[in-house]
This record gives sequence, C-alpha cells and structure tokens, in this order.
Amino acid sequence: MSSTSADLETAAGLYAHACVECGYVPEFLDEDLTCAACRVRIHLGATVMKKTIKFTVEEITHGDIEIEIDVPEEFLDEDGEVSDDDALRDFLEDNEDEWYELAPAFYEIQAKEVVEVVDTY
Repeated sequence: MSSTSADLETAAGLYAHACVECGYVPEFLDEDLTCAACRVRIHLGATVMKKTIKFTVEEITHGDIEIEIDVPEEFLDEDGEVSDDDALRDFLEDNEDEWYELAPAFYEIQAKEVVEVVDTY
C-alpha cells in the first residue's frame, strides 16, 4: 500500500500534538510546539512579579513553665499536696499576670496557619 500526501495529512490531523513544555493539548501550537501559556512564560523568562503581602498568622504553641508561686490553701489537701488539678489550672489561667511574661523552659510550635491575607500591593 502506498500513501499519498492526502492520506498523510488526514492521519496527521487525527493525532493532536501536545505542548512540549506542559503536555497540554491545545487547538494550536506555536512553531516551537509550545502552547500560548508556555510561550508567554518562556518569553518572560519565567520571572515572577514580586509583591508585598501583609497577612495574619496564627501560631499554636506548647510550653512548659516552672515557677515558684503561692498556691491558695483551697487547692491543697491536709498534707499540702495539690488536691484539684483542674481548679488549680483555672486559678493559673485567671492569674496569668503572675507567670505569663516568664520565658518557658520548653517551647514548641504545634501548628502554624495563615489566617487571612490583609493586603497585597
């Protein structure tokens, strides 16, 4: 069987060509077999526009603080031991001004999340 140029053109039309850069199969490719998006990226030299972005970050941390503090008698048993850990924890949360400014002996960031983008310019 011999092929004519019409047969070759028909066969070529059945196979779509993919962009050699990204693999996308557009309707038209540039002469260097790239799609329009890749051609623009190549033409711009793959540069990225620098922007100043202001955003809010939330950090959840875990820290150990060791301090000597006066514990009210209501949280202690007859032997002077802490009898109610939950109540003592509530007391420490209510009186954080006594310990909050201290540097923790152990500090670990457990989670970090961008909360919102405030401004871009």
